[in-house]
Order: sequence, then C-alpha cells, then structure tokens
Amino acid sequence: MKRPIPCTLSAGRQHHHPFGGTIVNVQSLHPYSDIITGARHVLDANWREGRNDCGVEFGYTCPDTRKYPDQFFWDSCFHALAWSRFEPVRAMRELRSLAAAQLPSGMIGHTVFWHGPCRLSRALTYNMQDTQARQTSTIQPPLLAWVWAEVAERAGDARFAEEGRDVLARFHSYLDRTRGAADGLIGILQPDETGLDATPAYDLPLGWRSHPKVGFLALQHFNRSRQFDYRRVVADDGFHATDVLVNTAWILGWEGLARLGVAGAHRRAEELTGALVTRLFDAKKGFFFAEGPRGERLDVSTWAGLAPLALPHLPVDVCRRLVDEHLLSPEHFWLPFPIPSTSASEASFVPGEDRYLWIERYWRGPTWPFTTWFILRGLLRLECDEEAAHLVDRTAALLRRSGFREYFNPITGQGFGARKFGVSSIVVECAEMAREVFAGRRAIA
Repeated sequence: MKRPIPCTLSAGRQHHHPFGGTIVNVQSLHPYSDIITGARHVLDANWREGRNDCGVEFGYTCPDTRKYPDQFFWDSCFHALAWSRFEPVRAMRELRSLAAAQLPSGMIGHTVFWHGPCRLSRALTYNMQDTQARQTSTIQPPLLAWVWAEVAERAGDARFAEEGRDVLARFHSYLDRTRGAADGLIGILQPDETGLDATPAYDLPLGWRSHPKVGFLALQHFNRSRQFDYRRVVADDGFHATDVLVNTAWILGWEGLARLGVAGAHRRAEELTGALVTRLFDAKKGFFFAEGPRGERLDVSTWAGLAPLALPHLPVDVCRRLVDEHLLSPEHFWLPFPIPSTSASEASFVPGEDRYLWIERYWRGPTWPFTTWFILRGLLRLECDEEAAHLVDRTAALLRRSGFREYFNPITGQGFGARKFGVSSIVVECAEMAREVFAGRRAIA
C-alpha cells in the first residue's frame, strides 16, 4: 500500500508557506464554502484572549461561550487544526496557551481556568484538588504533539517547532512516568479522561459509579483523596483502565514528536502501535476494545475501537477488518449520519439525547463531528475514496441541517447540546484533507 499523502491541504486560491502547508481562502469557490464560512464565524465568536492575574498572556477558543467558557485540552487541539486553515498565528497562540499552563511536573490538565478559579456550579464535579486550582488534575487524550507538528508545518515557523520540542518532551515524559505500563501504553483513572465522558465502554466495571450517576462523585472523591495520582489509585485498587482512544492519541503524539525532530520518537510510535494491537485488538471480533482494571476485555463496541485507523503504522490487515466488518456495516456504524459514538448493535445505543436525572449522558450513540477526523485518515490511507467522500459529505450535512451543534442524532441528523460548538469546526479540516488527497491521486494518475 502506498504511504498516505501528507494531510496539509487546501482549496481554491491558496496562500503557501515554506513547509508546504496552505490556508483556505473562504471567499473561494468551494463545495463546502458555507461550512467554511460558518466555522470561521464560530471560531471568531468563541475566541478569548487576555492576561490572567499572574500576568500570563493567553489566547484560546472556548468550546462554547456559556456551557464551556474555559480552555479544554482536547478541544484546543481540534480548534488549532481548524484555525490553521484560516490564521496559523491563532492556531499557534491556542497551543502556546496550553503550553503556558504546563506544570513543573510536565502535566497539562484537562481544563485550564484562565479567568480565575472554576465556577462554583462546576467546582463539585470538576477533577480538582481544591476550588482555587487553575486547572484540573486529570488528563485528556494526549494529541498535542501531533497537532503542534501539523500547525508548525502549516505556519512555516521553525521557531514554533523548536519551542514545542521542549514542552512536548516534558509532557510525554510526565505521562510515561506517571501513567505508563510495561508495554508503554498509558492508563486512565476516570472515563472522562478519554474525552468520552459517559461512554458505555466502562459501565460494567464502574456500575453505580459510572458517569454521570451519583456514584461518580464517590469515584472522584476516591481519586481526589489520592491527589488524582494514577499510581496511588492503582495501588489502592481503584478503578483504572487502558483506553483505545487515549492510546491512539498517545501514539499520534509520538508521531508528532518525530515530525518535530525528536530522536527515537518514530521508533517509539511504531513500538506502541504494536503494543496497542497486541493488547487491545480482539482478533476474533476484528475490533479494538478497552481493558478494565483486572485486565479484562471490555467488549462494548464504541467508535473508540475505530480510532486506531488514524495511525500511520497500523497493520493493513487490521485496518481492513475495522473498515469492512464494522465501520461500513449499516448494523454497526455506517448509519445515515456516521460515525455514531456507540455501535447501533449495542444494547446501550441511544441515538438521541440521553439523561440521568437532568444530566446529559454523552457518547452513548450520537455522532460528534470530530470523530470523522480519525476515521477519515484511515479511509484515505486505504484509498477508500468513495467512502471517505461520503463521510465528509454526511458530516457537513449535519451542520447544514442543524448548525454547529455539539452532537447529533446519527439517524435523523437532529442536533443537541451546545449551539455554537467550536470543535465542530473540525469539518473544515476534514474537507480539506480529503480534497488534497484526492487531488494528489489525480495528479499521479
């Protein structure tokens, strides 16, 4: 199989940079011009900048101005990819703000509170050691190094690339030291560390403590009393797991470090890919599943099991099984508006809103647009161009039908959650990725 064409993509008139990246001109004739314009409006509306009370300058995109006003690690990675298509300077500032929040240990938390302590309405349920903390004490999928490398290339900024090497090396060292297992994969101590808060993947081992049931507060209390220290939680027989999505992002992070010139990072990414397949791929079912606290396989089919399609060195036979047996099956994931967060064949699948009391239970069926980014990379690598184009088109159709909502019914396309959700702007990145690859194929032909 041919190596994938680099995903630094463009449309219409282009502004070129020394590293080969390009920026979308939103005034150009483009099949998704309305989506591109809408994404820019959302990103602009959600942009926040200033200086905190410690004198540290920041600039970031909040996921939603009311629901999520702070800087979220996982979201900022996708915001930066979208910004890099419009203004690479803002993309760099978004990532530099995450770097500015890095603790001496190397950690960068799930949520950073630039405007002061966490809102009281969230203080009870956020993973903080005290209410005055300026960031949470838990992680999100560590995609930062991959995104940093991508933005550095598009911006053509060697100094930004150099700046990232130190920050990201310390971040990866922190995760290795505090979360790494013998095979190099890293663990989680709460399901919200996956970015998929109420995923049914962890319902069985968590039971009454699953997110967002009342018992989840007991889980938080257990972890908070151990300072959210993963090693202590494991030693004290607390919940922990090895998650597919988190480790997919971890491997992509090492790929990013390799692109930034960190010695040995490429080999580490290859080794980790092998460990992921060995430990989390079920050869009988042809799918990736999380591993629970007893080393048990948690065989609930969620979109996270497809996320490794984004990995450049995932064995082709594994990719093919994921695509042919699961992704493209209308009984599992290939619904009218893919990709549902939980397979339609699962008993826990709920395509619309799902609530526990008054609290939203995310990731139990609806489609979130940023999942397209992971799956699309695999489809393009396998040269499944018709399916890739369909995925981009159906993802864009969600935004045309319901606006830049937070998540969508994968059957009807109805939107839910936040109404101007920043991460949904990732559709611009996906559309451009596909266009460039298709253009490259035509040029070769």
